[in-house]
Amino acid sequence: MGRCARAFALATATQITAATAASAPAETARAVLETHCARCHQAGRLENPPAKGNLGNILDLDAMTAREDLIVPADPDASRLYQIMLARHRPQSVFFGPLPGPTATEIGTVRDWLSTLPVSADTCSGKSRVSLSDIKRDMAAWRKVFESDATKPLRFISLANLHNLCRSDAQLAAYRQAVAILLARLTRHTISGLDTVGDASVLLAFRPDDLGLTAEAWDLRAGRGDPLPDVVDAEVLAARALSAGTMAATVQIQTPAPTPASGTIARANAAPSGTPLIDGPLIDGLDPVDALALEHTRRVLPARAAAELDLSLDQLRDRIRLLSEDEAIPGVRLFQSGLPRTEWEALKAHIAGRQRPKPIETTAAQTATDLHLALWTDTTTYKAGDILTLYALPSADCHLTIVAVEAGGLATVLFPNDTTTDNKIKGGTTLQLPPPGAPFQFRLDKLGRHGLVAVCNAVAKRPQGIGHDFERQRFTVLGDWRTFLIETAEREAAYQKTQEDLRRFRTGAGRAETLEEQIPLGTDAETRAAISLDVTP
Repeated sequence: MGRCARAFALATATQITAATAASAPAETARAVLETHCARCHQAGRLENPPAKGNLGNILDLDAMTAREDLIVPADPDASRLYQIMLARHRPQSVFFGPLPGPTATEIGTVRDWLSTLPVSADTCSGKSRVSLSDIKRDMAAWRKVFESDATKPLRFISLANLHNLCRSDAQLAAYRQAVAILLARLTRHTISGLDTVGDASVLLAFRPDDLGLTAEAWDLRAGRGDPLPDVVDAEVLAARALSAGTMAATVQIQTPAPTPASGTIARANAAPSGTPLIDGPLIDGLDPVDALALEHTRRVLPARAAAELDLSLDQLRDRIRLLSEDEAIPGVRLFQSGLPRTEWEALKAHIAGRQRPKPIETTAAQTATDLHLALWTDTTTYKAGDILTLYALPSADCHLTIVAVEAGGLATVLFPNDTTTDNKIKGGTTLQLPPPGAPFQFRLDKLGRHGLVAVCNAVAKRPQGIGHDFERQRFTVLGDWRTFLIETAEREAAYQKTQEDLRRFRTGAGRAETLEEQIPLGTDAETRAAISLDVTP
């Protein structure tokens, strides 16, 4: 092939690649995830099992979009998946091993895919909600027929929350199997009396006596249920069991050897210790019991909060409005970015008017990095002309940067600014912006969806690419946000050169930062948070 022909072929291939990227952002993003993430986060391709970060199906984009804790449709800055990639949370081998980490452009393709996701999708089509009264009715009917022996009372395990959270029929079937696997692991008994109750099949009934337990022993270990006695949510049971080791070890009862039987549970009981207890499909690429527990321990968002309280989203909002000002703050955070499980349990107790239950402890594998950041505003609804007040709360000492992204994409650093140049925030301290008595306000004049992005680094004073000159700008303007993220490395290099020039030629401007102070660290010492605001007429 001649030089011109090769050039034409290369140009054509480039055009086709560009066209493909423009028309199919999902496929382009998937290719990036396959190249850089699958070896740690895709079942069947893991270099060192198990899947890292409780994520084992990163290439199943449809399933990924259902992970509310990882993806916020149409809002990449608030999506944990994107935050992790952008902040370079990783084992060092990913970014410094034989295969380099994703480039800024590649991470940008993941951002573009997230931006195209619809804000809401009807995943509950044809599925009726199961209410608390429905569960009470089905329990009463089942007891009337099957609880004839008072010495062998029934207990129930509920999948209603997962049903009401629009989990697919296939997922619910897998979770029912996970419950059976969990009971087999906890008691080493063949499960023969686990029956589905009601038309929705979200209530599972059994007799603790059939598992070698008294009803009292079961209640002590599994809990009496919230809000219904004798009913424990499946995900709560799994989380409690995994946090406490195995129930069988804590109950310390003598269980007879299981009788010969067929099926997965029977084979699990007969298997030597340590043998996998499932020969069916994984859930989200994870062991089904682990996946079930994560439904409870992961970050709580409004849909789950409403499901746990048997409320609609509007009813949940109304309940939060009735709380005192201090109690309602977590409610605002819930609707803007969700809450950690422990904080949600406290808010749930306030809403329900009952004593806060003891939280379920999470294992090290279930906890995020030590540094995390909460970001919220004074309310959840805004009209044109309203004044914005925002708040940030880091879990540990860190250097905080807050960026406002207007609906058109223009990004401006709100903090630090020329009135507060020191952005070191003490852990556990809430920053209010603007602070009381500040000589400025944030007025929301433009309609549309605006974003607030916060970055906190335990070591570096600023995120990469952001440099300030408060003698020239009160608030640092970054330009188009997406372009800034793609060009971060180039902007960092330009800023470093500017700082070097200041050292050589500029006097009377104060001490320039040393090179070590300027270079941010893309490690677990950095955390990000983001929320979006809709400004209406």
